[in-house]
Amino acid sequence: MKQFSGAIGKMRNGSKKAFKEIFEEFYTPLCSFAHKYLDDTDTSADVVQEVFLTVWNNRGDFTGESSLRSFLFTSVRNGCLNIIRHQKVKDRNKSELAEYQQQSDFDEQEIEAFVYAEVHKAIQDLSPQAREIVINSMNGLSNLEVVEELNISINTVKTLKKRAYKTLRERLGGMHWVLIVLV
Repeated sequence: MKQFSGAIGKMRNGSKKAFKEIFEEFYTPLCSFAHKYLDDTDTSADVVQEVFLTVWNNRGDFTGESSLRSFLFTSVRNGCLNIIRHQKVKDRNKSELAEYQQQSDFDEQEIEAFVYAEVHKAIQDLSPQAREIVINSMNGLSNLEVVEELNISINTVKTLKKRAYKTLRERLGGMHWVLIVLV
Protein backbone atom coordinates (compact mmCIF):
# COMPACT_ATOMS: atom_id res chain seq x y z
CA MET A 1 0.00 0.00 0.00
CA LYS A 2 1.08 3.54 -0.65
CA GLN A 3 2.06 6.04 2.00
CA PHE A 4 -0.73 8.57 2.55
CA SER A 5 0.60 11.04 5.10
CA GLY A 6 0.65 13.83 2.52
CA ALA A 7 -2.80 12.93 1.21
CA ILE A 8 -4.23 12.82 4.73
CA GLY A 9 -2.90 16.31 5.43
CA LYS A 10 -4.41 17.62 2.20
CA MET A 11 -7.72 15.86 2.92
CA ARG A 12 -7.75 17.50 6.37
CA ASN A 13 -7.59 20.83 4.57
CA GLY A 14 -10.56 19.89 2.36
CA SER A 15 -8.87 18.49 -0.74
CA LYS A 16 -11.37 16.34 -2.58
CA LYS A 17 -8.60 15.05 -4.83
CA ALA A 18 -6.67 13.74 -1.80
CA PHE A 19 -9.87 12.19 -0.41
CA LYS A 20 -10.51 10.49 -3.78
CA GLU A 21 -6.97 9.10 -3.76
CA ILE A 22 -7.50 7.61 -0.28
CA PHE A 23 -10.94 6.34 -1.28
CA GLU A 24 -9.60 4.58 -4.38
CA GLU A 25 -6.78 2.95 -2.41
CA PHE A 26 -8.94 1.60 0.42
CA TYR A 27 -12.36 1.05 -1.20
CA THR A 28 -11.78 -2.40 -2.72
CA PRO A 29 -9.92 -3.89 0.29
CA LEU A 30 -12.60 -2.55 2.64
CA CYS A 31 -15.40 -3.99 0.48
CA SER A 32 -13.62 -7.34 0.48
CA PHE A 33 -13.23 -7.10 4.27
CA ALA A 34 -16.93 -6.28 4.72
CA HIS A 35 -17.98 -9.06 2.37
CA LYS A 36 -16.36 -11.62 4.69
CA TYR A 37 -18.82 -10.55 7.37
CA LEU A 38 -21.93 -9.96 5.28
CA ASP A 39 -21.57 -12.20 2.23
CA ASP A 40 -23.44 -9.55 0.26
CA THR A 41 -21.65 -7.33 -2.25
CA ASP A 42 -24.19 -4.50 -2.31
CA THR A 43 -24.55 -4.25 1.45
CA SER A 44 -20.77 -4.43 1.86
CA ALA A 45 -20.35 -1.53 -0.56
CA ASP A 46 -23.02 0.46 1.31
CA VAL A 47 -21.19 -0.02 4.61
CA VAL A 48 -17.87 1.10 3.10
CA GLN A 49 -19.45 4.15 1.50
CA GLU A 50 -21.04 5.15 4.81
CA VAL A 51 -17.65 4.86 6.50
CA PHE A 52 -16.04 7.06 3.85
CA LEU A 53 -18.80 9.62 4.31
CA THR A 54 -17.93 9.67 8.01
CA VAL A 55 -14.25 10.07 7.14
CA TRP A 56 -14.99 13.08 4.95
CA ASN A 57 -17.27 14.67 7.56
CA ASN A 58 -14.60 14.17 10.26
CA ARG A 59 -11.52 14.65 8.07
CA GLY A 60 -9.94 17.04 10.55
CA ASP A 61 -9.72 14.27 13.17
CA PHE A 62 -7.20 12.13 11.27
CA THR A 63 -3.58 12.86 12.08
CA GLY A 64 -1.85 10.04 10.27
CA GLU A 65 -2.10 6.97 8.14
CA SER A 66 -2.31 4.50 11.02
CA SER A 67 -5.22 6.34 12.66
CA LEU A 68 -7.05 6.50 9.33
CA ARG A 69 -6.40 2.84 8.49
CA SER A 70 -7.47 1.78 11.97
CA PHE A 71 -10.61 3.93 11.77
CA LEU A 72 -11.56 2.55 8.34
CA PHE A 73 -11.27 -1.12 9.20
CA THR A 74 -12.76 -0.77 12.69
CA SER A 75 -15.71 1.26 11.36
CA VAL A 76 -16.39 -1.21 8.53
CA ARG A 77 -16.27 -4.12 10.99
CA ASN A 78 -18.62 -2.33 13.40
CA GLY A 79 -20.98 -1.39 10.56
CA CYS A 80 -21.10 -5.02 9.44
CA LEU A 81 -21.72 -6.27 12.98
CA ASN A 82 -24.56 -3.76 13.37
CA ILE A 83 -26.18 -5.05 10.20
CA ILE A 84 -25.78 -8.66 11.37
CA ARG A 85 -27.34 -7.81 14.76
CA HIS A 86 -30.18 -5.96 13.07
CA GLN A 87 -30.84 -8.92 10.77
CA LYS A 88 -30.91 -11.30 13.74
CA VAL A 89 -33.47 -9.08 15.48
CA LYS A 90 -35.57 -8.94 12.30
CA ASP A 91 -35.39 -12.72 11.91
CA ARG A 92 -36.34 -13.27 15.56
CA ASN A 93 -39.24 -10.81 15.28
CA LYS A 94 -40.41 -12.44 12.06
CA SER A 95 -40.30 -15.85 13.74
CA GLU A 96 -42.18 -14.59 16.80
CA LEU A 97 -44.77 -12.90 14.58
CA ALA A 98 -45.29 -16.10 12.59
CA GLU A 99 -45.68 -18.07 15.83
CA TYR A 100 -48.16 -15.51 17.17
CA GLN A 101 -50.10 -15.55 13.89
CA GLN A 102 -50.23 -19.34 13.96
CA GLN A 103 -51.58 -19.31 17.53
CA SER A 104 -54.05 -16.58 16.64
CA ASP A 105 -55.30 -18.56 13.64
CA PHE A 106 -55.67 -21.65 15.82
CA ASP A 107 -57.63 -19.69 18.44
CA GLU A 108 -59.88 -18.23 15.74
CA GLN A 109 -60.54 -21.67 14.27
CA GLU A 110 -61.30 -23.06 17.72
CA ILE A 111 -63.81 -20.28 18.43
CA GLU A 112 -65.33 -20.64 14.97
CA ALA A 113 -65.76 -24.40 15.45
CA PHE A 114 -67.42 -23.82 18.82
CA VAL A 115 -69.79 -21.19 17.41
CA TYR A 116 -70.77 -23.35 14.45
CA ALA A 117 -71.38 -26.33 16.76
CA GLU A 118 -73.65 -24.21 18.98
CA VAL A 119 -75.56 -22.85 15.99
CA HIS A 120 -75.89 -26.35 14.53
CA LYS A 121 -77.26 -27.71 17.85
CA ALA A 122 -79.74 -24.83 18.09
CA ILE A 123 -80.94 -25.38 14.51
CA GLN A 124 -81.33 -29.13 15.14
CA ASP A 125 -83.67 -28.34 18.05
CA LEU A 126 -86.12 -26.50 15.76
CA SER A 127 -89.16 -28.24 14.36
CA PRO A 128 -88.37 -30.21 11.18
CA GLN A 129 -90.14 -27.74 8.90
CA ALA A 130 -88.61 -24.66 10.56
CA ARG A 131 -85.18 -26.36 10.44
CA GLU A 132 -85.56 -26.95 6.67
CA ILE A 133 -86.58 -23.34 6.10
CA VAL A 134 -83.60 -22.00 8.09
CA ILE A 135 -81.09 -24.35 6.40
CA ASN A 136 -82.40 -23.47 2.95
CA SER A 137 -82.24 -19.76 3.79
CA MET A 138 -78.69 -20.14 5.08
CA ASN A 139 -77.80 -21.88 1.83
CA GLY A 140 -78.86 -18.74 -0.03
CA LEU A 141 -82.37 -19.65 -1.17
CA SER A 142 -84.94 -16.85 -1.26
CA ASN A 143 -88.34 -17.24 0.37
CA LEU A 144 -89.89 -18.02 -3.04
CA GLU A 145 -87.27 -20.70 -3.71
CA VAL A 146 -87.97 -22.23 -0.26
CA VAL A 147 -91.70 -22.25 -1.12
CA GLU A 148 -90.93 -24.21 -4.29
CA GLU A 149 -88.46 -26.53 -2.53
CA LEU A 150 -90.76 -27.44 0.37
CA ASN A 151 -94.07 -27.02 -1.43
CA ILE A 152 -95.61 -24.78 1.26
CA SER A 153 -97.16 -21.30 1.21
CA ILE A 154 -95.13 -18.10 1.33
CA ASN A 155 -96.89 -17.06 4.56
CA THR A 156 -95.88 -20.35 6.21
CA VAL A 157 -92.26 -19.78 5.19
CA LYS A 158 -92.29 -16.19 6.54
CA THR A 159 -94.01 -17.15 9.80
CA LEU A 160 -91.86 -20.22 10.53
CA LYS A 161 -88.69 -18.37 9.55
CA LYS A 162 -89.53 -15.46 11.87
CA ARG A 163 -90.32 -17.81 14.79
CA ALA A 164 -87.22 -19.91 14.11
CA TYR A 165 -84.91 -16.88 14.14
CA LYS A 166 -86.52 -15.62 17.34
CA THR A 167 -85.98 -19.03 18.96
CA LEU A 168 -82.39 -19.15 17.73
CA ARG A 169 -81.66 -15.65 19.07
CA GLU A 170 -83.02 -16.64 22.46
CA ARG A 171 -81.15 -19.95 22.47
CA LEU A 172 -77.83 -18.53 21.30
CA GLY A 173 -77.94 -15.50 23.58
CA GLY A 174 -74.94 -13.31 22.80
CA MET A 175 -74.11 -15.33 19.69
CA HIS A 176 -77.24 -14.34 17.76
CA TRP A 177 -75.02 -12.13 15.59
CA VAL A 178 -73.81 -15.36 14.00
CA LEU A 179 -77.20 -15.75 12.36
CA ILE A 180 -76.75 -12.40 10.66
CA VAL A 181 -73.41 -13.57 9.29
CA LEU A 182 -74.70 -16.99 8.27
CA VAL A 183 -77.93 -15.80 6.67
